[in-house]
Amino acid sequence: MAFDPRPTPGRRWWLAALALATLPFPARSQTLSLLDAADSALATHPSVLAARARVDEADAGRSAARASYLPDIVGTSSLARFEKPMVVAPLHGFDPRNPPAFDRTLVQSQIGASWTLFDGGARRAGLRGADAVRDAARAGERSSVEDLLESVAGAYVAVLSTREIRAAADRQVAALQGEREHAGQRLREGTAAQVDVLRAQAALQDALAQQSTAVARVGLAERSLARLMGVDTSRVSGRPLADVSVRAGTAAADSTVDPRIVAARRTLDAARARLRAQRATWLPSVKASGALMSFGSGAGAYTHEWQGGVQLSWPLFTGGARAASVRRAEADVRVAQEDLDQTQLAVAGALDAARTSLVEATGRAQALQASVTQWQEVARIEELSLQTGAGVQDDFLRAEAALYRAQAGYAGARYDVVMAHIRMARARGILDQAWMNTALEIAR
Repeated sequence: MAFDPRPTPGRRWWLAALALATLPFPARSQTLSLLDAADSALATHPSVLAARARVDEADAGRSAARASYLPDIVGTSSLARFEKPMVVAPLHGFDPRNPPAFDRTLVQSQIGASWTLFDGGARRAGLRGADAVRDAARAGERSSVEDLLESVAGAYVAVLSTREIRAAADRQVAALQGEREHAGQRLREGTAAQVDVLRAQAALQDALAQQSTAVARVGLAERSLARLMGVDTSRVSGRPLADVSVRAGTAAADSTVDPRIVAARRTLDAARARLRAQRATWLPSVKASGALMSFGSGAGAYTHEWQGGVQLSWPLFTGGARAASVRRAEADVRVAQEDLDQTQLAVAGALDAARTSLVEATGRAQALQASVTQWQEVARIEELSLQTGAGVQDDFLRAEAALYRAQAGYAGARYDVVMAHIRMARARGILDQAWMNTALEIAR
Protein backbone atom coordinates (compact mmCIF):
# COMPACT_ATOMS: atom_id res chain seq x y z
CA MET A 1 0.00 0.00 0.00
CA ALA A 2 1.50 3.35 -1.05
CA PHE A 3 -0.24 5.47 1.57
CA ASP A 4 2.21 7.72 3.43
CA PRO A 5 0.52 10.95 4.54
CA ARG A 6 3.19 11.94 7.04
CA PRO A 7 5.56 14.88 6.60
CA THR A 8 9.26 14.32 7.04
CA PRO A 9 10.42 14.37 10.68
CA GLY A 10 12.42 17.54 10.16
CA ARG A 11 9.35 19.48 9.08
CA ARG A 12 6.74 17.95 11.37
CA TRP A 13 7.17 20.43 14.22
CA TRP A 14 6.31 23.51 12.21
CA LEU A 15 3.63 21.71 10.18
CA ALA A 16 1.95 20.71 13.45
CA ALA A 17 2.11 24.29 14.66
CA LEU A 18 0.69 25.50 11.37
CA ALA A 19 -2.13 22.93 11.55
CA LEU A 20 -3.06 24.00 15.06
CA ALA A 21 -2.94 27.66 14.07
CA THR A 22 -5.17 27.11 11.04
CA LEU A 23 -7.70 24.66 12.48
CA PRO A 24 -11.23 25.36 11.27
CA PHE A 25 -12.39 27.06 14.44
CA PRO A 26 -14.27 30.14 13.27
CA ALA A 27 -16.84 31.86 15.40
CA ARG A 28 -19.75 29.80 16.66
CA SER A 29 -22.06 31.58 14.25
CA GLN A 30 -20.14 30.25 11.25
CA THR A 31 -21.18 26.92 9.75
CA LEU A 32 -19.13 23.84 10.61
CA SER A 33 -18.82 21.25 7.84
CA LEU A 34 -18.01 17.56 8.06
CA LEU A 35 -14.64 18.13 6.39
CA ASP A 36 -13.82 20.85 8.94
CA ALA A 37 -14.61 18.43 11.76
CA ALA A 38 -12.47 15.73 10.11
CA ASP A 39 -9.51 18.11 9.72
CA SER A 40 -9.70 19.06 13.38
CA ALA A 41 -9.91 15.44 14.54
CA LEU A 42 -7.02 14.27 12.36
CA ALA A 43 -4.81 17.05 13.70
CA THR A 44 -5.46 16.38 17.38
CA HIS A 45 -6.85 12.91 18.08
CA PRO A 46 -4.52 10.63 20.09
CA SER A 47 -5.28 7.50 18.04
CA VAL A 48 -3.91 9.04 14.84
CA LEU A 49 -0.99 10.74 16.58
CA ALA A 50 -0.03 7.43 18.22
CA ALA A 51 -0.28 5.64 14.86
CA ARG A 52 2.04 8.21 13.30
CA ALA A 53 4.50 7.75 16.16
CA ARG A 54 4.46 3.98 15.55
CA VAL A 55 5.34 4.64 11.91
CA ASP A 56 8.29 6.78 13.03
CA GLU A 57 9.36 3.98 15.36
CA ALA A 58 9.16 1.44 12.53
CA ASP A 59 11.15 3.72 10.21
CA ALA A 60 13.87 3.98 12.84
CA GLY A 61 13.88 0.20 13.23
CA ARG A 62 14.30 -0.26 9.49
CA SER A 63 17.21 2.19 9.47
CA ALA A 64 18.84 0.21 12.27
CA ALA A 65 18.36 -3.04 10.31
CA ARG A 66 19.95 -1.51 7.21
CA ALA A 67 22.87 -0.29 9.31
CA SER A 68 23.75 -3.90 10.18
CA TYR A 69 25.11 -4.33 6.64
CA LEU A 70 27.73 -1.64 7.26
CA PRO A 71 30.97 -2.10 9.19
CA ASP A 72 31.25 -1.02 12.81
CA ILE A 73 34.02 1.48 13.48
CA VAL A 74 34.94 2.17 17.09
CA GLY A 75 37.56 4.46 18.55
CA THR A 76 38.86 3.93 22.10
CA SER A 77 41.49 5.61 24.23
CA SER A 78 42.72 5.01 27.75
CA LEU A 79 45.29 6.33 30.21
CA ALA A 80 46.45 4.21 33.14
CA ARG A 81 48.88 4.90 36.00
CA PHE A 82 50.68 1.88 37.50
CA GLU A 83 52.45 1.37 40.80
CA LYS A 84 55.54 0.08 39.01
CA PRO A 85 56.78 0.74 35.47
CA MET A 86 55.07 -1.26 32.72
CA VAL A 87 56.00 -2.05 29.16
CA VAL A 88 54.86 0.86 27.05
CA ALA A 89 54.28 -1.11 23.80
CA PRO A 90 53.56 -4.79 23.02
CA LEU A 91 56.59 -7.03 22.76
CA HIS A 92 56.92 -8.79 19.43
CA GLY A 93 60.38 -10.08 20.30
CA PHE A 94 63.24 -9.52 22.74
CA ASP A 95 66.52 -7.89 21.81
CA PRO A 96 68.90 -7.35 24.78
CA ARG A 97 70.65 -4.63 22.81
CA ASN A 98 67.39 -2.70 22.40
CA PRO A 99 65.33 -3.23 25.57
CA PRO A 100 61.68 -2.15 25.60
CA ALA A 101 60.60 1.13 27.17
CA PHE A 102 59.04 1.06 30.62
CA ASP A 103 56.90 3.74 32.26
CA ARG A 104 54.39 4.01 35.06
CA THR A 105 51.98 5.91 32.76
CA LEU A 106 50.56 3.98 29.83
CA VAL A 107 48.54 5.68 27.02
CA GLN A 108 46.67 3.50 24.52
CA SER A 109 44.46 4.47 21.57
CA GLN A 110 42.79 2.37 18.92
CA ILE A 111 40.52 2.74 15.92
CA GLY A 112 39.00 -0.62 15.04
CA ALA A 113 36.56 -1.83 12.42
CA SER A 114 34.59 -5.06 12.15
CA TRP A 115 32.40 -6.26 9.32
CA THR A 116 30.13 -9.28 9.40
CA LEU A 117 30.76 -11.38 6.31
CA PHE A 118 28.30 -14.20 7.05
CA ASP A 119 25.61 -14.63 9.69
CA GLY A 120 23.40 -17.35 8.26
CA GLY A 121 20.91 -14.86 6.80
CA ALA A 122 20.05 -13.15 10.10
CA ARG A 123 20.68 -9.64 8.76
CA ARG A 124 18.63 -10.22 5.64
CA ALA A 125 15.78 -11.63 7.72
CA GLY A 126 16.04 -8.69 10.09
CA LEU A 127 15.79 -6.18 7.23
CA ARG A 128 12.81 -7.97 5.70
CA GLY A 129 11.16 -8.05 9.09
CA ALA A 130 11.82 -4.34 9.57
CA ASP A 131 10.30 -3.63 6.16
CA ALA A 132 7.24 -5.63 7.11
CA VAL A 133 6.91 -3.87 10.46
CA ARG A 134 7.14 -0.49 8.72
CA ASP A 135 4.48 -1.46 6.18
CA ALA A 136 2.25 -2.79 8.96
CA ALA A 137 2.66 0.47 10.88
CA ARG A 138 1.75 2.54 7.83
CA ALA A 139 -1.29 0.36 7.19
CA GLY A 140 -2.19 0.73 10.86
CA GLU A 141 -1.94 4.50 10.49
CA ARG A 142 -4.28 4.38 7.50
CA SER A 143 -6.66 2.17 9.47
CA SER A 144 -6.59 4.60 12.41
CA VAL A 145 -7.38 7.47 10.05
CA GLU A 146 -10.33 5.59 8.56
CA ASP A 147 -11.63 4.59 11.99
CA LEU A 148 -11.44 8.18 13.17
CA LEU A 149 -13.15 9.52 10.05
CA GLU A 150 -15.96 7.01 10.52
CA SER A 151 -16.33 8.04 14.17
CA VAL A 152 -16.30 11.74 13.31
CA ALA A 153 -18.89 11.22 10.58
CA GLY A 154 -21.06 9.24 12.99
CA ALA A 155 -20.86 11.94 15.64
CA TYR A 156 -21.48 14.67 13.07
CA VAL A 157 -24.61 13.11 11.59
CA ALA A 158 -25.78 12.28 15.11
CA VAL A 159 -25.81 16.01 15.84
CA LEU A 160 -27.72 16.69 12.62
CA SER A 161 -30.20 13.89 13.33
CA THR A 162 -30.85 14.80 16.95
CA ARG A 163 -31.29 18.45 16.02
CA GLU A 164 -33.92 17.51 13.46
CA ILE A 165 -35.67 15.34 16.03
CA ARG A 166 -35.56 18.23 18.50
CA ALA A 167 -37.04 20.53 15.84
CA ALA A 168 -39.85 18.01 15.25
CA ALA A 169 -40.45 17.86 18.99
CA ASP A 170 -40.60 21.66 19.13
CA ARG A 171 -43.19 21.71 16.33
CA GLN A 172 -45.24 19.08 18.11
CA VAL A 173 -45.16 21.04 21.37
CA ALA A 174 -46.21 24.21 19.54
CA ALA A 175 -49.13 22.41 17.86
CA LEU A 176 -50.32 20.83 21.11
CA GLN A 177 -50.01 24.12 22.98
CA GLY A 178 -52.29 25.62 20.35
CA GLU A 179 -54.73 22.77 20.76
CA ARG A 180 -54.76 23.17 24.54
CA GLU A 181 -55.58 26.87 24.16
CA HIS A 182 -58.29 26.10 21.63
CA ALA A 183 -59.75 23.43 23.90
CA GLY A 184 -59.82 25.91 26.78
CA GLN A 185 -61.52 28.48 24.59
CA ARG A 186 -64.12 25.94 23.43
CA LEU A 187 -64.69 24.97 27.06
CA ARG A 188 -65.35 28.57 27.97
CA GLU A 189 -67.72 28.85 25.01
CA GLY A 190 -69.53 25.71 26.09
CA THR A 191 -68.72 23.76 22.93
CA ALA A 192 -66.23 21.36 24.55
CA ALA A 193 -66.05 19.26 27.69
CA GLN A 194 -63.48 19.45 30.47
CA VAL A 195 -62.10 16.12 29.33
CA ASP A 196 -61.00 17.72 26.03
CA VAL A 197 -58.82 20.18 27.93
CA LEU A 198 -57.40 17.40 30.11
CA ARG A 199 -56.71 15.27 27.06
CA ALA A 200 -54.91 18.15 25.31
CA GLN A 201 -52.94 18.88 28.48
CA ALA A 202 -51.88 15.23 28.81
CA ALA A 203 -50.79 15.08 25.19
CA LEU A 204 -48.81 18.31 25.69
CA GLN A 205 -47.01 16.87 28.71
CA ASP A 206 -46.03 13.80 26.71
CA ALA A 207 -44.71 16.07 23.97
CA LEU A 208 -42.75 18.14 26.51
CA ALA A 209 -41.16 14.95 27.83
CA GLN A 210 -40.15 13.99 24.29
CA GLN A 211 -38.79 17.49 23.78
CA SER A 212 -36.66 17.22 26.94
CA THR A 213 -35.27 13.90 25.75
CA ALA A 214 -34.49 15.39 22.34
CA VAL A 215 -32.70 18.36 23.90
CA ALA A 216 -30.58 16.07 26.10
CA ARG A 217 -29.63 13.91 23.14
CA VAL A 218 -28.58 16.96 21.14
CA GLY A 219 -26.27 18.00 23.98
CA LEU A 220 -24.77 14.51 24.19
CA ALA A 221 -24.18 14.38 20.43
CA GLU A 222 -22.54 17.81 20.42
CA ARG A 223 -20.22 16.88 23.28
CA SER A 224 -19.24 13.64 21.54
CA LEU A 225 -18.40 15.52 18.34
CA ALA A 226 -16.40 18.14 20.25
CA ARG A 227 -14.32 15.44 22.00
CA LEU A 228 -13.45 13.80 18.71
CA MET A 229 -12.50 17.18 17.22
CA GLY A 230 -10.33 17.97 20.24
CA VAL A 231 -12.10 21.27 20.95
CA ASP A 232 -14.19 22.72 23.75
CA THR A 233 -17.89 21.89 23.64
CA SER A 234 -18.71 25.57 23.29
CA ARG A 235 -17.26 25.50 19.77
CA VAL A 236 -19.91 22.98 18.70
CA SER A 237 -22.89 23.60 20.96
CA GLY A 238 -25.54 25.53 19.06
CA ARG A 239 -23.24 26.11 16.10
CA PRO A 240 -24.78 25.65 12.62
CA LEU A 241 -23.72 22.45 10.89
CA ALA A 242 -23.66 21.99 7.13
CA ASP A 243 -26.09 19.32 6.04
CA VAL A 244 -24.73 16.08 4.57
CA SER A 245 -26.32 13.77 2.04
CA VAL A 246 -25.17 11.20 -0.48
CA ARG A 247 -24.30 12.78 -3.80
CA ALA A 248 -26.64 11.75 -6.61
CA GLY A 249 -25.15 9.15 -8.90
CA THR A 250 -22.60 7.96 -6.36
CA ALA A 251 -21.61 4.40 -7.18
CA ALA A 252 -19.74 1.94 -5.03
CA ALA A 253 -16.04 2.36 -5.72
CA ASP A 254 -13.82 -0.55 -6.53
CA SER A 255 -12.62 -2.32 -3.44
CA THR A 256 -9.02 -2.11 -2.37
CA VAL A 257 -7.28 -4.20 0.22
CA ASP A 258 -8.46 -3.05 3.61
CA PRO A 259 -5.57 -1.54 5.61
CA ARG A 260 -6.46 -3.79 8.53
CA ILE A 261 -5.77 -6.82 6.34
CA VAL A 262 -2.58 -5.24 5.00
CA ALA A 263 -1.38 -4.63 8.55
CA ALA A 264 -2.17 -8.22 9.57
CA ARG A 265 -0.42 -9.66 6.50
CA ARG A 266 2.71 -7.62 7.03
CA THR A 267 2.69 -8.50 10.72
CA LEU A 268 2.69 -12.16 9.66
CA ASP A 269 5.60 -11.45 7.29
CA ALA A 270 7.50 -9.81 10.15
CA ALA A 271 6.90 -12.86 12.36
CA ARG A 272 8.19 -15.17 9.63
CA ALA A 273 11.28 -12.99 9.24
CA ARG A 274 11.94 -13.21 12.98
CA LEU A 275 11.65 -16.98 12.74
CA ARG A 276 14.25 -17.05 9.95
CA ALA A 277 16.52 -14.83 12.02
CA GLN A 278 16.23 -17.19 15.01
CA ARG A 279 16.97 -20.23 12.87
CA ALA A 280 20.07 -18.45 11.57
CA THR A 281 21.54 -18.58 15.07
CA TRP A 282 22.23 -22.29 14.53
CA LEU A 283 24.78 -21.35 11.86
CA PRO A 284 28.24 -19.87 12.42
CA SER A 285 29.02 -16.22 11.89
CA VAL A 286 32.14 -14.87 10.22
CA LYS A 287 33.54 -11.40 10.85
CA ALA A 288 36.48 -9.53 9.42
CA SER A 289 38.19 -7.07 11.72
CA GLY A 290 41.07 -4.64 11.67
CA ALA A 291 42.50 -1.94 13.90
CA LEU A 292 45.09 0.82 14.02
CA MET A 293 46.64 0.99 17.48
CA SER A 294 48.85 3.50 19.25
CA PHE A 295 50.86 2.95 22.44
CA GLY A 296 52.76 5.49 24.45
CA SER A 297 53.99 6.59 27.84
CA GLY A 298 53.68 9.69 29.91
CA ALA A 299 56.91 10.88 28.34
CA GLY A 300 55.34 10.67 24.87
CA ALA A 301 57.21 7.66 23.45
CA TYR A 302 54.51 6.60 20.98
CA THR A 303 54.52 3.61 18.67
CA HIS A 304 51.89 2.59 16.14
CA GLU A 305 50.90 -0.70 14.59
CA TRP A 306 47.96 -2.32 12.83
CA GLN A 307 46.23 -5.66 12.98
CA GLY A 308 43.64 -7.52 10.89
CA GLY A 309 41.97 -10.88 10.85
CA VAL A 310 38.91 -13.04 10.38
CA GLN A 311 36.87 -14.44 13.25
CA LEU A 312 34.59 -17.49 13.14
CA SER A 313 32.02 -17.77 15.90
CA TRP A 314 29.76 -20.80 16.35
CA PRO A 315 27.97 -21.36 19.66
CA LEU A 316 28.04 -25.09 20.30
CA PHE A 317 25.90 -25.18 23.43
CA THR A 318 23.48 -22.55 24.76
CA GLY A 319 21.55 -24.58 27.31
CA GLY A 320 18.51 -24.82 25.04
CA ALA A 321 18.14 -21.06 24.59
CA ARG A 322 18.34 -21.21 20.79
CA ALA A 323 15.77 -23.98 20.54
CA ALA A 324 13.44 -22.09 22.88
CA SER A 325 13.83 -18.91 20.83
CA VAL A 326 12.95 -20.79 17.64
CA ARG A 327 9.87 -22.35 19.26
CA ARG A 328 8.74 -18.94 20.47
CA ALA A 329 9.21 -17.49 16.98
CA GLU A 330 7.21 -20.37 15.51
CA ALA A 331 4.42 -19.67 17.97
CA ASP A 332 4.49 -15.99 16.99
CA VAL A 333 4.00 -17.02 13.35
CA ARG A 334 0.97 -19.12 14.27
CA VAL A 335 -0.49 -16.25 16.29
CA ALA A 336 0.04 -13.81 13.43
CA GLN A 337 -1.59 -16.24 10.97
CA GLU A 338 -4.64 -16.62 13.18
CA ASP A 339 -4.82 -12.85 13.64
CA LEU A 340 -4.81 -12.45 9.86
CA ASP A 341 -7.59 -15.00 9.45
CA GLN A 342 -9.62 -13.31 12.17
CA THR A 343 -9.09 -9.89 10.59
CA GLN A 344 -10.22 -11.16 7.19
CA LEU A 345 -13.36 -12.60 8.77
CA ALA A 346 -14.04 -9.32 10.59
CA VAL A 347 -13.58 -7.23 7.45
CA ALA A 348 -15.81 -9.57 5.41
CA GLY A 349 -18.45 -9.34 8.13
CA ALA A 350 -18.20 -5.55 8.23
CA LEU A 351 -18.60 -5.34 4.46
CA ASP A 352 -21.63 -7.63 4.53
CA ALA A 353 -23.17 -5.65 7.39
CA ALA A 354 -22.53 -2.38 5.53
CA ARG A 355 -24.26 -3.68 2.39
CA THR A 356 -27.25 -4.86 4.42
CA SER A 357 -27.39 -1.58 6.35
CA LEU A 358 -27.31 0.40 3.11
CA VAL A 359 -30.25 -1.51 1.62
CA GLU A 360 -32.20 -1.30 4.87
CA ALA A 361 -31.55 2.40 5.48
CA THR A 362 -32.37 3.35 1.89
CA GLY A 363 -35.69 1.52 1.95
CA ARG A 364 -36.60 2.86 5.39
CA ALA A 365 -35.76 6.43 4.44
CA GLN A 366 -37.90 6.26 1.30
CA ALA A 367 -40.84 4.81 3.21
CA LEU A 368 -40.59 7.29 6.08
CA GLN A 369 -40.27 10.23 3.71
CA ALA A 370 -43.60 9.26 2.17
CA SER A 371 -45.02 8.69 5.66
CA VAL A 372 -44.01 12.19 6.78
CA THR A 373 -45.73 13.73 3.76
CA GLN A 374 -48.90 11.76 4.40
CA TRP A 375 -49.06 12.45 8.13
CA GLN A 376 -48.44 16.15 7.54
CA GLU A 377 -51.51 16.21 5.35
CA VAL A 378 -53.53 14.15 7.83
CA ALA A 379 -52.56 16.45 10.69
CA ARG A 380 -53.42 19.52 8.64
CA ILE A 381 -56.86 18.13 7.75
CA GLU A 382 -57.58 17.05 11.33
CA GLU A 383 -56.58 20.48 12.63
CA LEU A 384 -58.87 22.23 10.14
CA SER A 385 -61.71 19.85 10.95
CA LEU A 386 -61.23 20.44 14.65
CA GLN A 387 -61.22 24.21 14.20
CA THR A 388 -64.46 24.11 12.19
CA GLY A 389 -66.11 21.81 14.70
CA ALA A 390 -66.36 18.86 12.33
CA GLY A 391 -63.38 16.92 13.69
CA VAL A 392 -62.60 14.83 16.73
CA GLN A 393 -59.84 15.83 19.11
CA ASP A 394 -58.55 12.28 19.51
CA ASP A 395 -57.93 12.06 15.78
CA PHE A 396 -55.94 15.28 15.78
CA LEU A 397 -53.81 14.22 18.75
CA ARG A 398 -53.11 10.84 17.21
CA ALA A 399 -52.17 12.51 13.92
CA GLU A 400 -49.73 14.85 15.68
CA ALA A 401 -48.12 11.97 17.58
CA ALA A 402 -47.82 9.91 14.41
CA LEU A 403 -46.36 12.88 12.54
CA TYR A 404 -43.69 13.34 15.21
CA ARG A 405 -42.75 9.66 15.10
CA ALA A 406 -42.53 9.76 11.31
CA GLN A 407 -40.40 12.91 11.33
CA ALA A 408 -38.09 11.52 13.99
CA GLY A 409 -37.80 8.22 12.16
CA TYR A 410 -37.11 9.92 8.84
CA ALA A 411 -34.42 12.13 10.37
CA GLY A 412 -32.65 9.05 11.67
CA ALA A 413 -33.15 7.03 8.50
CA ARG A 414 -31.94 9.81 6.22
CA TYR A 415 -28.63 10.05 8.04
CA ASP A 416 -28.46 6.28 8.39
CA VAL A 417 -28.19 6.21 4.60
CA VAL A 418 -25.19 8.56 4.80
CA MET A 419 -23.55 6.45 7.50
CA ALA A 420 -24.23 3.24 5.56
CA HIS A 421 -22.29 4.64 2.60
CA ILE A 422 -19.48 5.74 4.93
CA ARG A 423 -19.33 2.31 6.58
CA MET A 424 -19.29 0.72 3.14
CA ALA A 425 -16.31 2.88 2.18
CA ARG A 426 -14.62 1.98 5.46
CA ALA A 427 -15.16 -1.73 4.88
CA ARG A 428 -13.73 -1.37 1.37
CA GLY A 429 -10.68 0.49 2.69
CA ILE A 430 -11.31 3.67 0.66
CA LEU A 431 -12.58 6.05 3.35
CA ASP A 432 -10.64 9.30 3.33
CA GLN A 433 -11.33 13.00 3.01
CA ALA A 434 -11.08 12.85 -0.78
CA TRP A 435 -13.78 10.18 -0.86
CA MET A 436 -15.98 12.26 1.44
CA ASN A 437 -15.60 15.28 -0.80
CA THR A 438 -16.47 13.22 -3.88
CA ALA A 439 -19.24 10.92 -2.64
CA LEU A 440 -21.03 13.22 -0.19
CA GLU A 441 -23.03 16.34 -0.86
CA ILE A 442 -21.90 18.74 1.86
CA ALA A 443 -23.89 21.96 2.05
CA ARG A 444 -21.73 25.06 2.03
